[in-house]
Parts: sequence; C-alpha cells; structure tokens
Amino acid sequence: MEKKLRIYYFKETDTMDIWFDEPEKEQICEEIDDIVLLKKDKDGNVIGIEIISIASLTKNPVEIPVSILAMPKSASIISH
Repeated sequence: MEKKLRIYYFKETDTMDIWFDEPEKEQICEEIDDIVLLKKDKDGNVIGIEIISIASLTKNPVEIPVSILAMPKSASIISH
C-alpha cells in the first residue's frame, strides 16, 4: 500500500499538521523552535510536523532542515 502525505489545517488553533505516516503512531512531540513541532513514533522517527500560528507566516516561509526529518533517533551526528 502506497503511503500518502496528509495535510490538515485547524482554523480554531491556527495550526497545520503534515503527516508522513499514520498520526496514531505519534508517541513523542519535540519542539524545534517557536513555530515547528516534530511528531515522532516510539523509535524516534519523524512521522509528522506541526506548524503553529500558520497565519502569521504568510510572508515568511517555514524552513525545516531535511536532515532533521530524515535522521532516526538512533543515528548520531558527527561534528568536525
């Protein structure tokens, strides 16, 4: 079965959820800044993103480094 990207806008809270996997798998919610929350499964893999105060972002895009989305919890970051 092909996975589908799901996008939900919630007018009442002015938030947008973008899901790469089933929302029911969410176990962890990690704030990466004042606007973006990462939704993770029990293994720490990013399965969704929540963007807060979406209406205030109409002139400035939300930028999320792809490396944050692709790196599973068990991966380590090597700095030089």
